[in-house]
Amino acid sequence: MVGNSGNMSYFEVNGVTIGRSKPTKMGNPKTEAQMKQRIKINNILNTYKYIKEYLQQNFEGTIGYKSASSFFRSYNLMKTPVWLTKAQKESYKFVLAPYVVAQGRINSVGYEFKDGAFVSDINVGDLEINDETEESVLSSVICGNNEGWTNNDTLQVILLRQKRVAALDEEIAHPTCCSIVVSLDKASASKIGEIPILESLSNMSRFSLCNIDGKLSVRVADTDEYTFAFAVVHGRGQGRDKIVSSQQLCLSDTALYDSYCSSEAFNKAYESYK
Repeated sequence: MVGNSGNMSYFEVNGVTIGRSKPTKMGNPKTEAQMKQRIKINNILNTYKYIKEYLQQNFEGTIGYKSASSFFRSYNLMKTPVWLTKAQKESYKFVLAPYVVAQGRINSVGYEFKDGAFVSDINVGDLEINDETEESVLSSVICGNNEGWTNNDTLQVILLRQKRVAALDEEIAHPTCCSIVVSLDKASASKIGEIPILESLSNMSRFSLCNIDGKLSVRVADTDEYTFAFAVVHGRGQGRDKIVSSQQLCLSDTALYDSYCSSEAFNKAYESYK
């Protein structure tokens, strides 16, 4: 007899029928090493869920089965892991981290956080920049003052904000997130303040571009209460032909991120899955 009967399986080897019992319960290994691999992706997945609308054309090669989601996961799995508990993962919480938000062949835009502002390396000379500045004027200055920028390129700004917490036992808040895309069109009469803002979650006040020491910048407020994350992405073209700069988020403060990368945070997350 070859087949199944009750909790036994039968098979034939060299004319001899052999029976063996079926396992009554499938294993679900939860060693520390295995759990590290399972838990390390949770912050990445939850982050992507809330900022995916900004990233759909930010990874070159997103064709066929290779989606922006696949690229976001693969690049950021190489980052220092952020450890979320099971409850935090299931409630879609995440901690701001210096994740890759664009990957491509254009030279990266540089930026840093200093004196309450994210300051890029994009030279805008003495141009006064505010919501009333016309796109055509900003476009001419950026293209004229910076090698590698040309008319009809795009400049995407991503900004996220998360309320600070004092300890791992204090519940982390959902970040608020927003983004604008400036079209570098020298013929556009639109003003910077008229550019539609893309928001994820809710209630984040519109940010404003400004000029700090001749560089394109974004000033933020309430840095004692919030941690901010920022990126600028240089783009060119549309759809599958779009090329971009390689960029990652810059944090205004790493205290919360550092605490959720610690061994204490991993132990707390690991215990939550037992």
